[in-house]
Amino acid sequence: MNFFTFQRVAEGYATHRPYYHPLIMRKIRERLSLNEPLSHALDVGCGTGLSTVALRMLAERVTGVDSSAEMIAVAQARNTDERITYRQAPAEQLPFDDGSFDLLTVCGAINWIERAHFLPEARRVLKDQSWLIIYDNTITDQMPTCPAYTRWYQNQFLVRFPKPPRDESPFTPSDADTHGFRLVHSEDYTNELPWSLDQYIDFMVTQSNIIAAVDMGSRSLSDVREWMHTTLAPLIPGPLAPFVFGGYVWYIQRG
Repeated sequence: MNFFTFQRVAEGYATHRPYYHPLIMRKIRERLSLNEPLSHALDVGCGTGLSTVALRMLAERVTGVDSSAEMIAVAQARNTDERITYRQAPAEQLPFDDGSFDLLTVCGAINWIERAHFLPEARRVLKDQSWLIIYDNTITDQMPTCPAYTRWYQNQFLVRFPKPPRDESPFTPSDADTHGFRLVHSEDYTNELPWSLDQYIDFMVTQSNIIAAVDMGSRSLSDVREWMHTTLAPLIPGPLAPFVFGGYVWYIQRG
């Protein structure tokens, strides 16, 4: 099942996903010592373009690609930068000439991509010695002000809405070597977002486990929202709560 080919999902991504990407762009700029903008960067699995827009911090021109026509349509409709373009294409079949890009990023999509087919394509479209950056940012089961939230997330939310299958394996030096790359550095990080309960629920219904439950007919979206509000409201200490996100950044250089 492709969880990202629904208009409702695309609009939810554009509206309710957190815009943390500038944090990652600053990390990349510092790690790679990018004192000047790169010429052309590619954002693979760009979704509705949140990560693509942020990538303009590092490059004069940016192209975003995604396999979902619905995601690309929303990205194009929201685009106001003439130096950003979007194309519909799978990560495993990139429609670009060899050596077209100075930087390639994958944000929150590597779990859904066939790595064995994507990595040769990534190497092909990248210039020699340029970089593939893979990163993510996901909600955790932690809330500093509310230990009960951890129990709710683990014992209620994930039991009611289990994660659909995906490739969550880390990227290893062997993976890099096999496909002509070098894993130079990896880092983990956390960040907090002060959200209201409604903001949190708006975000959570864009998660693949809830999308799966709703679109397979086992739950209605209104039922999901009502259940989350009823079970979480007693736990949230005040109008805003510090929800903790965690992520990683993998810095991979083309050989």
